[in-house]
Amino acid sequence: MASTRVIACFGDSLTEGFGLHSAQALPAVLENELLQQGHQVRCVNMGVSGDTSGDGRRRLKKVLKAKPCVCVVAFGTNDFFVGAAPGELEENLSAILDGLAACRIQPVLAGAGCLAEFGEEYKREFDAVFPLVAARYQAPLLPDLLGTYLRDPAKTLI
Repeated sequence: MASTRVIACFGDSLTEGFGLHSAQALPAVLENELLQQGHQVRCVNMGVSGDTSGDGRRRLKKVLKAKPCVCVVAFGTNDFFVGAAPGELEENLSAILDGLAACRIQPVLAGAGCLAEFGEEYKREFDAVFPLVAARYQAPLLPDLLGTYLRDPAKTLI
């Protein structure tokens, strides 16, 4: 019998499922999909509404203590809402992925496409961080988690 593998879903309100029924939150949906495919998994919700990548960086130890085999890292939306520099986002995501690598935890990076109203140049620089960091760490990239919610009116986030 295969043992259950733990996947940490580590992020902000998009991970936590703010405004959603708990069954619609990212960890529950991911766990259900993987179970239906025959995988023995348990997805742990480590999302905190309002968190920036810097907040995530500061609470990384909690994720490491859970000893997941995979960690979905989903920060960024609050970073652009507070006007964080793209370089700061890159530094924080890199520190998180370094911590995961040190513990041999496979990362999956979930991007958060910046909204157009924050300006074309800022959006371009911000959005470029996710593929850059994913390539550097050879991590799978979900390009725009926020866009997934915005395209589905049945999911109310805010």
